[in-house]
Amino acid sequence: KAQTAKPTEVKIKTSAVCGMCKKTIEKALSKEAGVQKSTLDVTTKVVTVAYDPKVTSPEKIRTAISKAGYDADGIKADPKAYKNLDECCKE
Repeated sequence: KAQTAKPTEVKIKTSAVCGMCKKTIEKALSKEAGVQKSTLDVTTKVVTVAYDPKVTSPEKIRTAISKAGYDADGIKADPKAYKNLDECCKE
């Protein structure tokens, strides 16, 4: 029986501001290959992502967050995606 590797966790600081942001980021990450679970804490703006390191990397996860319209650690939000965010999600 194959052993399932324990997922690796990464914590990424985002520019999320509200519950709507939480939904958007978690939805975007759920579509990302290798991501098993993501939980955004709106208070700290930190998203904790459990992922399979054989399939994806923190870099790819940060890029997915950026493409959703949010900053992810040092990576700035994609300007086009940011423009499409709801007003309540823009700082």
